[in-house]
Amino acid sequence: MLGILAVLALLIFLVVHFAFPEEKPFFKCALVNQKIDSDRDVVLSEEFATFSGLDVKRIVFDSDYVISYKEAEEKQDAGNESGFDKFFFQWSKGELDAVILTKDFLKYCTSVGGEYYSADEFETKDLNLCEAGGTKAIDLTGTKLESELDGTEKEDLVLVFTATGIHKEMCHKYIDFLSEK
Repeated sequence: MLGILAVLALLIFLVVHFAFPEEKPFFKCALVNQKIDSDRDVVLSEEFATFSGLDVKRIVFDSDYVISYKEAEEKQDAGNESGFDKFFFQWSKGELDAVILTKDFLKYCTSVGGEYYSADEFETKDLNLCEAGGTKAIDLTGTKLESELDGTEKEDLVLVFTATGIHKEMCHKYIDFLSEK
């Protein structure tokens, strides 16, 4: 009898899981080497969802990417290997549209084959641009995000859009959001 219930429960789980899969996000932004703060991530998601007119469940900001890397090993004792794997796996699968990171980590990502859209490809309005590792990025100094970012690494934060990301139109909207006063 218990075996039959277990099989029925498994069948119900499989039907629900495959018949009603979780909807993929319209925009996903990784905040690398920032304090892991799910409350802040939710607020950032809600603000951008409201601005873009989309369901908040389809906009994802995720700060669970505390990563130690070769150039920063002297500065940072504790690295999160699962964060490293998660970041590069999602990046290679095209699941990340935007990344907020330091110039130093951007140089590292570029050195290991990371490709990003040049910020020149976007109408960046009055946002400041900078270059790191041969990539043109958006400097976050002075933007509305600056006060929200209080992570393990705060200096020289930039925003880049991954070349593997599939929601380029949402990247344009995010720039509009950042440009709004």
